[in-house]
Amino acid sequence: MGRIRSFLLVLFFIVFSQQGMSQTVCIVDSYQIKETRQVVSFIEKKLENFVEIPFSEFKKRKLKECSSLILLGTPAVAKALKENIKKRIVYSFVLFPEALNLEKKQNFFGIRIIPLPQKTVEFFFNYTKLKKEKVALLVSDKTYEIAKNYIKRDSILKLVRLKKDYFSLEYKLLKYRYIFIFPDPYILKVLTLLKLLNFAKENKKVLITNLPDLGNYGINFIYAVDLKELSKKILDLLESNSSERILPCPAKVKRWSP
Repeated sequence: MGRIRSFLLVLFFIVFSQQGMSQTVCIVDSYQIKETRQVVSFIEKKLENFVEIPFSEFKKRKLKECSSLILLGTPAVAKALKENIKKRIVYSFVLFPEALNLEKKQNFFGIRIIPLPQKTVEFFFNYTKLKKEKVALLVSDKTYEIAKNYIKRDSILKLVRLKKDYFSLEYKLLKYRYIFIFPDPYILKVLTLLKLLNFAKENKKVLITNLPDLGNYGINFIYAVDLKELSKKILDLLESNSSERILPCPAKVKRWSP
């Protein structure tokens, strides 16, 4: 009888050990910035079994024990696509997921890292109770096609293209009271951004953005990601299916200074 009990205990140990291994969540943070580390820290406190894999070691052959993956950053997601990884993948910190066709990938479930411009502007008017007017959304020629995909035809947002002559842009902006700062690398160059800030101040324009890093630049309204809520949503997506492949960014008001 004692030998039977010992045998059963060994069997139970093997079964539960295998279950634990099969439920290991692998985390890859390809940015290693303050914000991604905050998310990883929160997630790891809630998970029982996890392994953090350095991005430099992120290869398909090393993922055998991973039941699912959490990928933070475009480089990690792009690598998972390239290696055709079929495991369940939850991702965030990807600026434009549609550019990678992630909405069509059955095993990819994502959460936006910035609120969509339309949602940000709608929230701005609801929050501030200001009269709704058209909002200029600044884009360079290189980002125009991407930005266009996020703007509805009947949107309150109006795309305003920045070409070579910056001063012609200011002339276009004079008729708008509100200006939206989009995550466009050219617009966010320090010199261009400072010119825009000076123009807005001199002409009493209200600057709106969904980028949290612009808080030190005197932007009037910032509606940006809530990292704690983002972390919770990532954990939820590990266990529950969603009909949407890309979920909205959980956001909150970071700044409002009329």
